[in-house]
Amino acid sequence: MKTKTFFVLLVAGLFVFPFSGNVYGESSESSGIAQLVGLLTDQLDVTEKQAKAGSGSLFKMAKDTLSEEDFGKIAEGLPGIDELIQSAPEAPESKGVKGGLSEKIGGVTKELGQMKETAENVDRLAKVKDQFDKLGMEGDMVSKFIPVLLDYVEKEGGESVMNLLKEAWL
Repeated sequence: MKTKTFFVLLVAGLFVFPFSGNVYGESSESSGIAQLVGLLTDQLDVTEKQAKAGSGSLFKMAKDTLSEEDFGKIAEGLPGIDELIQSAPEAPESKGVKGGLSEKIGGVTKELGQMKETAENVDRLAKVKDQFDKLGMEGDMVSKFIPVLLDYVEKEGGESVMNLLKEAWL
């Protein structure tokens, strides 16, 4: 991102105020998104639309998976994430694990709870795969997006933000 510093001289008071900003009218939010989209298009040979919507699908999954507080930390570390989420295609309705055996004997043991959580995670990943399909990308692209996104997130938002996303995705 290119920024220039200007000095504003007020004639009446002869005060000099430095102004540092983005001369090109691009917010840091937009430039961060552009940088991420550029990484995805370069490294994965996808279109800009696929990069935005694909990453948006994964960030939406994280938003749906994590607590509001945890996702707030991610959003704070990655300005513009909401724009990406809005670009994601609609996810299909979840078939979920409700009504199945795990609900009937609901939480009798810790292992069953973990199995239900795993089944829910598989369901969320299946939704993301379906969203990628709508974008003209094969399902294996999900596994190619994740490392690129995690690397970017670690550089921009820090290790703690990256770990929150790992928790949601892996």
